[in-house]
Amino acid sequence: MRKYYLKYLLAFVLFACLGAGVFFGVTKICEGDSGRRNTLANRFVQQVEDYPSDDAGEAFEAVKAEQEASWAAEYGERNVPSDIAYISIDDADTELLSDDTSSSITWAVSRDGQAEGIVVFTYEDARKAHTLYLAEAVVALSFIILVGCFIYIDRKVIMPFNKLSSYPEKIAKNETGEHIPESKERYFGKYIWGMNMLSDRLSGDRKKLRALEKEKQTLLSSIAHGIKTPVANIRLYAQALKSGLYRKDGIPDPDDAMVAEKIEKNTQDIEDIVKDLLNAASKSIVEYEPSIDQFYLSEIEDWLKEEYSNRMAVLKIPFTIDCRSRVMINSDKSGVIRVLTQFIENAIKYSDGKHIGVLIDKSDEGYEFVVSNTGSRVPENEEKYIFNSFYRGSNSADIEGNGLGLYEASFIARKLGGTVATRYNEQTSETEFCLFFPL
Repeated sequence: MRKYYLKYLLAFVLFACLGAGVFFGVTKICEGDSGRRNTLANRFVQQVEDYPSDDAGEAFEAVKAEQEASWAAEYGERNVPSDIAYISIDDADTELLSDDTSSSITWAVSRDGQAEGIVVFTYEDARKAHTLYLAEAVVALSFIILVGCFIYIDRKVIMPFNKLSSYPEKIAKNETGEHIPESKERYFGKYIWGMNMLSDRLSGDRKKLRALEKEKQTLLSSIAHGIKTPVANIRLYAQALKSGLYRKDGIPDPDDAMVAEKIEKNTQDIEDIVKDLLNAASKSIVEYEPSIDQFYLSEIEDWLKEEYSNRMAVLKIPFTIDCRSRVMINSDKSGVIRVLTQFIENAIKYSDGKHIGVLIDKSDEGYEFVVSNTGSRVPENEEKYIFNSFYRGSNSADIEGNGLGLYEASFIARKLGGTVATRYNEQTSETEFCLFFPL
């Protein structure tokens, strides 16, 4: 989650710096404007006081008419007062002093040490503080809007996509059989639809490949058994020829013995080729190479909850996960997940909908993962065969499948140094599929 909060911290620091810059910038500008306005006022009043006229009001109007046009070029448009008024000392109700913090500046006109009136310079802009407050408010509002955009993008785009981003990997590793739930968010509708369609396509292709593998293995088995009998007979004939059985005198002939040895060698070569073909066929059914690393058992629990809780709720099957130990294990998490996925998918197929449970525990002997379900029980005399490739129990006649799921689980378990087994719990009336790793 640190990557989510880092940008908020960076945004806060950026806008704090921007706010400080605005504060010092506005203060500097206002100080400069105040100085130029005071300079303008001082010079104007000085010219009024020095104007050769006995009437201060008349002097005010004359100086104003002469100087007003040149103020914009000399002091800047912003520092030209919007209005200048002269107030005779006799008309002033109270004493007015120069004040550079308001929108007006007042300046006294004196002649011969005697105050004659006051000049009031009025500006349309607000006070310095108001300008500063407005600038800082704009910065704060921009920060709030940016944070709001971050929150919206995180909740509506980034966080949902992070949840979806693991789905292609799950499909590639064959760790999921569930579609991505449809979302009301408009951003990922087409992506979700496309990924679900890809999942269906890969699932269909996988079923076809497994059907072809089954046909291939069946064909090779048929060829192997078809070849074994005549090859065995050829070997017997060669041995009989070598022993001189077919000679009237019963004495082996050296030439016949040499030919018989060549025949025996060729029959052995044929048997080796058949054996290699069968081994290659069985190995190609499941592709898996472990990547060993350390992880906590609780990570398996979290994965199962995320993957199956919603699906079980839709299927209305009570689903429980009992993780009794949260220690670390050194194995391949992806491989363990694939085994448990096969167990759970198998349980969903054959369950009667009353309960599916997962138990994760560590004992003195090792680590144990158990998937249990109520429903159709595997006949006791078939339990030892159900992990064979392409084997399907007598209780699966009306259920779709290819007999490779449990074989794949067994294959992966062996690769990881573990074992798989099935048993029937008389107390709970549940069939249990177990994955065990010894210490």
